[in-house]
Amino acid sequence: MMKWFGKNRLDDERILHLKNKIFREAFILIMVICNFSLLLKLLVFRSDLESVITELVIVTAASLYYSIRTVTLGIYSEQIEAHDSRSKVPYSRKNILSGLGTGMAISLFFGIRSAILYGDGQFSTQAWYFFIVFAVSLMIYLPFFIGILAVTHSLANKASKKVSDDDLLDS
Repeated sequence: MMKWFGKNRLDDERILHLKNKIFREAFILIMVICNFSLLLKLLVFRSDLESVITELVIVTAASLYYSIRTVTLGIYSEQIEAHDSRSKVPYSRKNILSGLGTGMAISLFFGIRSAILYGDGQFSTQAWYFFIVFAVSLMIYLPFFIGILAVTHSLANKASKKVSDDDLLDS
């Protein structure tokens, strides 16, 4: 009996590895192009949200798909363990630091923006607006980003370990 669509053939492992490498590079290229287009449209051309919805959907859907697949296959926890064995800084600490950096960057952006827009050209007013908006933004965004990154990392790592342990028990 002939299988038309079956995967009965043996693939060379080297060819399979190179194909996967090409797909990974293509994925990264598409993500870079979409992010560049998104930033260009928003910052340079001052486009509205409707004109960048395609890029947002592509970037968000691809990121979510990748994240969900690595967790459901049990790869996420193994990637974390491999990273932690190679690196001096654990992945969980890098997560917290990236949340801290993102919160600080957004707070600085909002502080500088409000000082420029609403400072009336006087240094004392601009400094006051900067520090008030920066402090309030820091109180809002810092816990938000650190919490989101830490909680998602913890949940994903726990779910991935469970899948990985179940796979080990099944085999």
